[in-house]
Amino acid sequence: MVFLDVNSFLSPRGGGARTYHIQKAEWFSRQAEHRYLVVGPGAGVGAERLGDTEFLMRTGWGLPYGRSRNYRVLLDYSEADRLIDREGVEVLETGDPWISARWSMRRPGVLRTCMWHSDPHTAYLAPWAGRNPVRKLLARIVLSRVDTWHRHFDRIWCASEWIADLLRGRGYPNVERIRFGVDHERFRPGPRAPELLTRLGLDPDRPVVLYAGRLDFEKGVSTLQAAIPGILGLPERPQVLVTGRGEWEEKFRETRLEGFAYGGFLDRDALSDLLRSSTLLLATCAVETFGLGVLESLCSGLPVVSADGGGGGEQVRHSGAGELFAPDDPVAAVDAVRRALPRVAELSHRARDWGNRWPSWDEMFQSQADACAELWRSRA
Repeated sequence: MVFLDVNSFLSPRGGGARTYHIQKAEWFSRQAEHRYLVVGPGAGVGAERLGDTEFLMRTGWGLPYGRSRNYRVLLDYSEADRLIDREGVEVLETGDPWISARWSMRRPGVLRTCMWHSDPHTAYLAPWAGRNPVRKLLARIVLSRVDTWHRHFDRIWCASEWIADLLRGRGYPNVERIRFGVDHERFRPGPRAPELLTRLGLDPDRPVVLYAGRLDFEKGVSTLQAAIPGILGLPERPQVLVTGRGEWEEKFRETRLEGFAYGGFLDRDALSDLLRSSTLLLATCAVETFGLGVLESLCSGLPVVSADGGGGGEQVRHSGAGELFAPDDPVAAVDAVRRALPRVAELSHRARDWGNRWPSWDEMFQSQADACAELWRSRA
């Protein structure tokens, strides 16, 4: 079969969606019976390497956005339409619920699927609307259109029960839960890297509470920033390390507190070393559709203190490998860290057990391809 993924929002340097496509491209490269194509935003129609791989992603013109312009949003979808016709695409997967509506009408010979990487209502529309009645009305109208379009897709892939239940509650008849995979070779328990902590300005002999992720508002970074002084003041004298990029990175870069460090952007290898070297992961986003960073932490044996919501909170709850706190409540976040610190050994054991039972990327993509083949046969 010929598979085409269209990703409308992509950063060349990081993000869960980028990891997803890289792992998927590597899996398809080993499958003789399938072909895999990806279209994403770039400087224009053309092709560029996907991450550090040899795989070439097709590109359409994408508008740079974000404070450092490190993300692009795809506005020219003509290359995707050409590939559908020219390459005989049989399975189309879109990666966002905003612009993919252009394929909401049934197309002969093409299965239309969507990986629900982010939910527009919980991540953006509801926070934007707040309590403003006019904005709330506009948000309902937009969400109604998004939902109407996507109810006509052949399959909506959801990586957590939280998001699957959310969509079912909004009347989606086509939802299927599929667990994201994980790179078990990279994210696994192993020796600490104290030299990495020292290089980042931390004391390797003191506990380290790590935040690793995008530094934008929907990730709960205001809660993170407000919780830092309280965490630093706990009796165990934990340190706080924030890594990642985004709209708030300058706020963290300029923070001057004893025991706090900002590490900027880290590649995947450095991140895996850091997960094995830290004491707790702090995950403040309550609207993750899955929470890949939470899973990678658990597989590394690192317990997680998470906001109680979304796919990240779901993983912590089901694994028992951490503590939960009320979203947007920095005092509750500090208290959850306080509860977790004395239990690190126990929680780490639970995290390793959870990781050992989690499927790999290969297992995920095989399951997805098999489901698409079954859908295709049912339409014949």
